[in-house]
Amino acid sequence: MRNIKKILYHLQTGKKFLVKDLDEDYNTQFGIIPKAELKKEIAESNKAQKFLILEPNFTDLWENLTRGPQLMLPKDIGLILARTGVNSQSKVVDAGGGSGSLCLSLANVCKEVTVYEVNKEHFEILTKNKKLFGLNNLNLKLANVYDGIAEKNLDLITLDLPEPWRVVESAQNSLKLGGFLVIYLPNLNQVKQFIDSTHNSSIKVLETLELIERKWKIEDKIMRPEFEMLGHTGFLTFCRRL
Repeated sequence: MRNIKKILYHLQTGKKFLVKDLDEDYNTQFGIIPKAELKKEIAESNKAQKFLILEPNFTDLWENLTRGPQLMLPKDIGLILARTGVNSQSKVVDAGGGSGSLCLSLANVCKEVTVYEVNKEHFEILTKNKKLFGLNNLNLKLANVYDGIAEKNLDLITLDLPEPWRVVESAQNSLKLGGFLVIYLPNLNQVKQFIDSTHNSSIKVLETLELIERKWKIEDKIMRPEFEMLGHTGFLTFCRRL
């Protein structure tokens, strides 16, 4: 079970609060909300401030992940989900779990996700974030994927680690025919070495790309791009067992 019970949305400012215990009064800078108010749709604090009470969804929880190594961002995760077509029947292995941004997103959609993580500190962060989301279909392994992948008949394998070329043989043995392999790497030298490693395998490279995200400011008569944009985060290489 997830340990976030409700989201309090302050109607005046839009600020969100996470409620873990519905049997205690909740304190905010906008006043104390009595526990009886937490059972309503609109709660009011002792300072007459009003809050909308919502069920937490995946996005609310994702915003409150415990951070460790750099997170894979939604722009890249969304493309993985779209290009591989994983669904409620899919079985997935994710290696190099890090803080869990990708594997949690996959588990929110897929039937079963198994994560390989060799770093003990990162594994503890993964365990904590799994508890936050309460996902029972997420299996965590403190193991090195370079030693092999035990799971078979997989729909998707995702690799966010320094030497993915060491996993090509295991990946082709564990993916079902038509299954996808997605590699996330920070520089092109690694991408080239990985692609070269697939030449004599059943893993066929489809494309390598990166995504750039730019927000726009639209307010009154102002319509322009924001001055800051989210540029390079990593290269995604999409492959398929064919």
